[in-house]
Amino acid sequence: MAIHNIWLGPVFIAAYSLFALLICISISAYYHYLPPRWPYLSEIATQPPASNVYSLMTNHIAVMVVFWIYIKHREIVSYFSNEDQGGFKRAISFGTMCVGLVGALALEMSVNFPKEKVPFIQTSASLCVLVCTVVYIWMHSFISFLIKDDNIKRIPLFVVRLSLAAALTSCTISMLEVFEKKGDNFVRTTAKPMDLSSTGAVLEWAVYFSMALFLLTDAYEFRNLIVKPLKLVIPGSPLYNTPDNLPALRTRELSFADLPSSSMTEPLVR
Repeated sequence: MAIHNIWLGPVFIAAYSLFALLICISISAYYHYLPPRWPYLSEIATQPPASNVYSLMTNHIAVMVVFWIYIKHREIVSYFSNEDQGGFKRAISFGTMCVGLVGALALEMSVNFPKEKVPFIQTSASLCVLVCTVVYIWMHSFISFLIKDDNIKRIPLFVVRLSLAAALTSCTISMLEVFEKKGDNFVRTTAKPMDLSSTGAVLEWAVYFSMALFLLTDAYEFRNLIVKPLKLVIPGSPLYNTPDNLPALRTRELSFADLPSSSMTEPLVR
């Protein structure tokens, strides 16, 4: 059994992320919970039921991101499994995957721990998400550039990824420069023409949409990718031979009448 159309995975994650924002904003607007200024992502759903929907859908996104990160790692491993120097590249890919998994875990922590009760966890997790996102997309871009496949236009794809990574990094740094952490809150450090919260919120939304667009670059790369599910092998099981882990199911011997071609001179199974 093989899973085709893997490229739809990143597309679905990006679309679901935007759909989650739309749903949460709509619910908050209906109940008049939206702030009068441009809101942070965490401020679009501060009261139930919008906050419950926001946490639920963000958890869905985090789980899907974990699968995307794992499939990307398996793709790199498959490309470099037969190279003499592929071990180093596979190690880099594994490190990249670990960074992405830490970011996904931090994303779940940022929405599952209430800011009013445990603000330190929520704030620290949000910062961890930003840092892991920046590190991951840069490592992701460079390790993907090493792939040599005639079906993938490496240089144009690399340029697009670098552009998105640079934009995301710039917005992240600018957002962190606007604020500094004092206790459990962020306060403004420099004069800006926009409102304090509006400046950081616009930059945060830019980071969010840049990441959604970055996902679509993998949709292009996954066009010809086929994933086969993992096989569970239990040594000593009646269905498997212990030495070589081959199936030990009984198969009847085929006669020549069962063969599709009479040109074959030996039975398929003895």
